Amino acid sequence: MFVQPAKRTLITGASSGIGRALAIALADRRYPLFLTGRNGDKLRAVTEGLTGAGEVGSAAADLVAPRAAEQVVQRAVEHLGGLDAVVHCTGIGLIKPALETTDAEFCAVTNVNLRGTFLVAQAAMKVMAAQKSGLFVALPGTLGKYPMKNAAAYAASKFGTVGLLKGMAAELQRAGVKVVLLHLGGVDSPFWDHLNLPVQREKMIPVDVAAQQILNVLELPSHLVLNELTLQPESHQLGA
Repeated sequence: MFVQPAKRTLITGASSGIGRALAIALADRRYPLFLTGRNGDKLRAVTEGLTGAGEVGSAAADLVAPRAAEQVVQRAVEHLGGLDAVVHCTGIGLIKPALETTDAEFCAVTNVNLRGTFLVAQAAMKVMAAQKSGLFVALPGTLGKYPMKNAAAYAASKFGTVGLLKGMAAELQRAGVKVVLLHLGGVDSPFWDHLNLPVQREKMIPVDVAAQQILNVLELPSHLVLNELTLQPESHQLGA
């Protein structure tokens, strides 16, 4: 049976939700990890709570602040001795009719979801291109593939993320850099905590299941790449 060596992995958005669940799953498998998130207290709690982990480092950061993404990637490389994979889980939500969305709200969601992805991907892929290998996993969700009413700005940030990363993947394919887009719809994460929507969270994708999908990607044989995957709850499929 093929066993893929544990990758030296940077997880963004590791202080909660999918990022936290993935950190726990990878620590259980003794992956060398570097974690980042905006909330320092929550990130510290996650890091200190990892049991059976190998090398684990962390740094709280706002990845859209000047040079923050570059500095986090550099710290991950220094701590881990290299960088085999990045799983980019950082993002914010916005569910609001387009005609009621303010310019500030639009800028905020695209700044974190689109520009933030660009900054992290650019910094990480420079390292990966130099070493001629690397994997970048992003979570644009189903709204990066199918539009939805009352989510135009959010979908724009996610559609933009898909176009950005597909373009970067084409540019860096010969440098050994792989990009995976996971369109996970309706994950039961803190994303929904502050959104005024009637949702059935018990019918959503559990964060542990979402984390398992990412783990499956990380442990594929090195000569294979899963370009895109869509997973949605049966109760609210988009684009079906």
